[in-house]
Amino acid sequence: MDRRTFALAGALVLALAAPAQAFPDKPVTIIVPFKAGGGTDITTRTLAGPMAKALGAEIVVRNVAGAGGTIGAAETARARADGYTVGMIPVGPMTTQPHLRKLPYAPDSFDYICQAYSAPSSLVVRKDSKFGSLKDMIDYAKANPGKLNYGIQAVGSIPHVAGLGIVEASGAKLEFIPFKGSAPTFKAMLDGTVDMFVAHISFLTRNADQVKSIAMLMDHRVDTAKDLPTAKDQGFDLHFPIWGGLVAPKGIPAEARAKLETACETGMTSEAFGARMAQLRMPVTHLGGDAFKAFVQSEFAKNEKLLRQAGLKKD
Repeated sequence: MDRRTFALAGALVLALAAPAQAFPDKPVTIIVPFKAGGGTDITTRTLAGPMAKALGAEIVVRNVAGAGGTIGAAETARARADGYTVGMIPVGPMTTQPHLRKLPYAPDSFDYICQAYSAPSSLVVRKDSKFGSLKDMIDYAKANPGKLNYGIQAVGSIPHVAGLGIVEASGAKLEFIPFKGSAPTFKAMLDGTVDMFVAHISFLTRNADQVKSIAMLMDHRVDTAKDLPTAKDQGFDLHFPIWGGLVAPKGIPAEARAKLETACETGMTSEAFGARMAQLRMPVTHLGGDAFKAFVQSEFAKNEKLLRQAGLKKD
């Protein structure tokens, strides 16, 4: 064995004998599949600080927007499965978009870290609407089929799926009218083009002088809106929050997954995160990895059924 070969062999032995670096030994990237400034982005950046402190590593938030969040979700799924790239993937890209088009990922493409937020949604009408409750609206819709218009921000969006859920649960007939975003949907309701739409609770708070809630589309009352009756309070089992959580590419090391899960829980119970969520009127809603996975699977199946019944499911 010549001197060069001997040196290389010695280096290889030392490399193999050296202990592996404990996770994490470099920054962790969180992909947000929307532009900066939206609810998912704000929540992610709020969580990143206390989560990084708990993890003992820098966290970099990277926005990868486009195609309703599916570009960022796909990039998360195909990232190296080492724990250093995770995604804050919301309900739409995870549980509705895969039913609407062929995508390079599905819920089983990920390892689940935690649910990081769950924002209550509300069925809102104009302040001067004759409907004071979800039951009032449904009774009218049944007596006047096709007379009520329901505004949606996009076909297959959670507000749309929530409307499909109302139709399934009640037997009422609603006319769905799509708009490009919540602002034009709101304008259309104010001018009488549509009768109702589903909005985030913070929208309801900001526009309380112009709109009112006839049902929180939740199966329980939330601390941030204890005075508002839920659909379940009115006899309808409807639960359509706007949620999201941290996932990683399938197959990350168990150590990395456990540390990320613990850091997420610690970050979510921090004072800074709780204070910001209170400002947004969003309850702190944490689920660990296994519970979050089971929840996503349930939501995926629920939304598939509703989209299929509406003729929107793409097989």
